[in-house]
Amino acid sequence: MPRSSGSSLVWKFLVGILVAILVVLLVAEFGLRWFIGNQLRDGFREDAQANGVAVTEDPSISFGATPLVFSVLTGNVKSVDIDTPSTLEILHQDALPEIKGQPAAHLSLTDLSISDPNNPVAASLRAVSEVPDDYLLATVQISMAEQMDSGDTNVGAQLMQQLIKVTDITSNPSENTIDVEFTDGAAQLRLRPVPQDGALSFEAMGATLFGFDLPEQVTTMITDSLKQSLSEATSEGMRLDNVEVLDNAVRLTLTGNNVRLSEVSSGTISGL
Repeated sequence: MPRSSGSSLVWKFLVGILVAILVVLLVAEFGLRWFIGNQLRDGFREDAQANGVAVTEDPSISFGATPLVFSVLTGNVKSVDIDTPSTLEILHQDALPEIKGQPAAHLSLTDLSISDPNNPVAASLRAVSEVPDDYLLATVQISMAEQMDSGDTNVGAQLMQQLIKVTDITSNPSENTIDVEFTDGAAQLRLRPVPQDGALSFEAMGATLFGFDLPEQVTTMITDSLKQSLSEATSEGMRLDNVEVLDNAVRLTLTGNNVRLSEVSSGTISGL
């Protein structure tokens, strides 16, 4: 009986130690996830405030099933998913629109190296962002105004730029095109976005203005403006894998390998 009682005490002692370790690990795991998530939310708010944008929704972050406690020890986080809400604001106070904030985005990172906390590197990164039509319209209008102010002394070019005003942009998923309206419907140009060698390109469809073919100069100006607007909504150093035309938006899917998060320029992962 004494021996049995002693074995029982040892067993209870070991179980108690295991339970205590489990509790400590659970508390540490919860604390790590809360801390990193809170850092992301704080960084997102600070970035938005610095750009004069109101935040109505916080970003979310998920680390998958692998415990973060082990990730801290190994210096590698197996999986990270981040969803950032849209902070986009288009202001129309003056003749030209003003753009603030960024479109919503979803980021999926795998094998995130955190051995250097100040310079985390993702072995692979996939980003999906939906760019709304009003953002495309605003950026094209701004870009065309800048080109008009560039000092082109060609009278014909200046007259054409004055006559041709982009007044609307509509995503057309049934035709997989971005429809550009000029001068309140006087003309329409259809552009089909396509990924080409990891970058964005456009196939221009025919268009007329006042019964005449739209000048190639105008088509080039519009496509260049759209390329610029979509590239500004994405991250530097990423490869465009897919572009999909939706109702009222264009969805971009980008990927990258060995991506330094400090070099991601979209601003959607500030605070990680």
